[in-house]
Amino acid sequence: MRLIKKGKVKDIYEASSDTLIFSFTNRVSAFDVIMDDEIPFKGKVLCDFAVFWFEKLDFDNHFIRRLSPTMIEVKKLNMIPIECVVRAYLYGSLYNRYLNNSLNLDELHQYFQKKDLKLASKLPKLLFDPTTKSDEHDEPITRSTVLESNLVSREEFNLLKNSSLDLFNKVSSIISKAGFILADIKFEFGREQNTRRLLLADSIGPDEFRIWNKKDYRLGSIQESYDKQLLRDWLNETGFKQKVEEYRGSKLNPIIPRLPKHLISEIADKYIDAYERITGRTFEKS
Repeated sequence: MRLIKKGKVKDIYEASSDTLIFSFTNRVSAFDVIMDDEIPFKGKVLCDFAVFWFEKLDFDNHFIRRLSPTMIEVKKLNMIPIECVVRAYLYGSLYNRYLNNSLNLDELHQYFQKKDLKLASKLPKLLFDPTTKSDEHDEPITRSTVLESNLVSREEFNLLKNSSLDLFNKVSSIISKAGFILADIKFEFGREQNTRRLLLADSIGPDEFRIWNKKDYRLGSIQESYDKQLLRDWLNETGFKQKVEEYRGSKLNPIIPRLPKHLISEIADKYIDAYERITGRTFEKS
């Protein structure tokens, strides 16, 4: 088994010419920076979630089998170089782009021309907001740029968009029954090496989606988060996010802050609570 990629939160090994092994770790990242502190049980939660969604969603995927509490075997795919983000609410980086007047979208132009849109506003329809796929920093990308760059064909772009919107609705339906709002989510896709069939890839969990408690939702406010937004909010409050932006593009890296114990514990508890509520299963820590 050969390590071929050490990611921000998972390690990828080549098991054979046709298969890979995903090893989910307790590492946590924000703003493309890996923290020095880890989140207990995070790797197992992410692995549990990945297995749950691959088995639950009615969409062909690359999952083969589970190997251990934190490892799965998947088909090796020709990955599509786009991250397919679907948004239902004005939040996170989308809200920052709105405030900075740096939106470059294929849709909802009239909506975003309104003044004083509030944080966490529900969008009038689902927004397909793809990004580049980078190990360093993903950037929003429009349909025209995707096609001009020959990243995918016109037909493939439409298939990715429609598949992502369909999957959002499927995930949202399941999450809604657990009392959550699905604010946004990221999907990745790849082509099967022999058949060229489009498959859902990577994984789905708190590192890929943003969910809020329905009963706690407050328009215009920072929402209580059940994903790593907790970490992002804390890093923003401490000024670390601003430092990351200042250092971006240089060879220097900002000093990574140590995470307080209460934050580490809260993130771990939120991940586990989200898993148990969404799946209806008890999380086994062993």
